[in-house]
Amino acid sequence: MAFTLKKDPTKYQICATGAGWENAPKESNSIIYCLNDYIHVQKYGVDFDMLFMLDVLDEKPQIVSGQDNLVSMIKKINATQKPFVGPYRYHEIPLSQAFPLKECVKEFGMPYFSNTVGYMIAYALLQGAREIQLWGINQAGSHEYSEERPSVEYWIGIAVGRGVKVVINGKDSQLLKFKGRYGNNMLYGYLQPYEEILRADEKYGETVIRKLLAPQPNVSRTVRVIN
Repeated sequence: MAFTLKKDPTKYQICATGAGWENAPKESNSIIYCLNDYIHVQKYGVDFDMLFMLDVLDEKPQIVSGQDNLVSMIKKINATQKPFVGPYRYHEIPLSQAFPLKECVKEFGMPYFSNTVGYMIAYALLQGAREIQLWGINQAGSHEYSEERPSVEYWIGIAVGRGVKVVINGKDSQLLKFKGRYGNNMLYGYLQPYEEILRADEKYGETVIRKLLAPQPNVSRTVRVIN
């Protein structure tokens, strides 16, 4: 006899198809939201509860370019027999529903969305999420990093500010990370990751006051004398 895990209405698992998505738990008591392109790989992953695709389907770049076929995509979506969330309800997709945009703005105050993941986090919050796990959401490509990542981080901030536990899974995710001078999770000002600061405090005790005017070694100064 097969047993189905009872879903916890406060726990959500949001899955995209970036590197690391395949490590998402195959069985979970969380409510599982999956991102649009998951319909192409779903047989390899988890059995999701809702599918999200906030592109207007016939305007989706893959459809417009001919990479995907609209009729075929609609068939794949309907074959999942799962609720589908888009910007609108679609006549051709009986289980489709429109994202509750007005309700979202009323609850959170700002409609800042630059990709589907932000909508998914907001939707989970509207449902009463207390824990959100992110899988395969890396936002590492040039377009994703520069234009889409800030919106996802904004909604993570909304969640955390409401006391929701957010876990970002996968070593390839660039969410809440820095590049350049502050790469590798360096904190501005400290030039150390937070974990290193904690280890130093544990080893040496609480951080002491730094002497700003203490002599600095290996620093040469040229003094110009004006007669």
